[in-house]
Amino acid sequence: SRREDFLVSDQKTGQKRLLKIYLYRLPRQFNADLLNRLQLGGWISGSECDYGLTPCTEARWNGLFSVYRQFASEVVILLKILAAPRGVLTTRASEADLFVVPYLAKTDCAESGNAGRDPCWGKCRCATAVKHLFQELHHYNWASRGKHLFLATGDIKDLPVEIQAQPLLVSLGASFCGGHIVVPSPNLDPMLQPGGAFEEREATGNPPERHVFIYWFAAIDKAWRRRVAGQLREYSRMPSSRTVILHDIGGDYLARDIWQTDADRPALVLEEMLRSEFCPIIQGDVPHQKRLFDAMLTGCLPVVIAFPSHEHGKVSWWLPGGPPWDRMVPFPDDIDYRSFVIEVPQSEVEAGRLVDALLKVSAAEIAERRAAMRRARHYVRFDFGGTGEDAFSLVMGSIWRALESQERAMPQRQAGKASESPRFDCGMPPASPEGTLMYGHLACCPLVEAPQDEGVLPFED
Repeated sequence: SRREDFLVSDQKTGQKRLLKIYLYRLPRQFNADLLNRLQLGGWISGSECDYGLTPCTEARWNGLFSVYRQFASEVVILLKILAAPRGVLTTRASEADLFVVPYLAKTDCAESGNAGRDPCWGKCRCATAVKHLFQELHHYNWASRGKHLFLATGDIKDLPVEIQAQPLLVSLGASFCGGHIVVPSPNLDPMLQPGGAFEEREATGNPPERHVFIYWFAAIDKAWRRRVAGQLREYSRMPSSRTVILHDIGGDYLARDIWQTDADRPALVLEEMLRSEFCPIIQGDVPHQKRLFDAMLTGCLPVVIAFPSHEHGKVSWWLPGGPPWDRMVPFPDDIDYRSFVIEVPQSEVEAGRLVDALLKVSAAEIAERRAAMRRARHYVRFDFGGTGEDAFSLVMGSIWRALESQERAMPQRQAGKASESPRFDCGMPPASPEGTLMYGHLACCPLVEAPQDEGVLPFED
């Protein structure tokens, strides 16, 4: 890890200093055992890659293990914290700015006590370790809970409710408020790492020729995907059409045969994306989609449908009434997504004009948007070599901002009152109009201002 990633500005002194992190020494049932069992399941299925420990591209798709690897950001983040420079990790809880809980929450959900053969999704009811977690957190109480970071890089609705309700966590989103920090899926392909094959070609002035107009690699199993895929097929049948590649993904989930596609190798998908102009990112099961980051890292301009959000005047890239785009993506305050993402209004897609909208994008605009995306791409990948700023840099920056926000909102200590403690408003976030839990089942949001009723004292252990 880079020393710069752990430098913070102290509010009291105005000086730069190293963040102080207390890392719980949990029994291995909360991390190593979960990872090892899930990884063993992957190897049994035929994968030659590990679960987020090192860059590796699978030679072929390997059932559910190939799905699980998009959730391994929590492993990478923990590895980077463990590799923090001298002076960051402390064994004295009294001096800690941040308490890190090395429980791999999404790994627990995926492993499910059976090496990942039969995972459980909504609320992760079959997680094996979370029920024993809080008895191991000896410094966790009402006053300190906002300083405890939980690693849970799955879709927020598919995490244990005990983890969803924490004020400070990293997940794949969507983020309802405050300390719910959205992070990208890990880029585990060596060719997309800094200095990898793709960047090496760019550096030598020999970038891939982008002869594919539109590239699609996704299941065509949802209403908006069917609508867009139908328009792509219709356009591709026209005599003067430009090249469109469309790979459907079918599958039999009960038989665990979930990669029924003619794009049978992960490397093939990346190679084709490297040669494509536009990559539609349309209506997944949840707001998060790993293909957004794959598109950014391969230089393929993401195309989304701009729906009206559930927040008036804002746009969602998921569904009508969905979360605003800036709650769906990582680090919206640091990355100018709208400078490179192509947004096609819902009305244009309904009128069958998505392809027309892309045909109108000039070569100059494409070049400008791709340059903007190139400037942002290092922020959506985890650099395994620690050579420069990356997604982990922004994770740590987001955590420090969340801690500062809690500090600013702290009620003033008063004589005869309980010790000062951050205040949180906990409840069930809104669902989409279709009833889909886009923000999860429960959220605890830091209050910007202390409640007026000072007669209610916070519970303390």
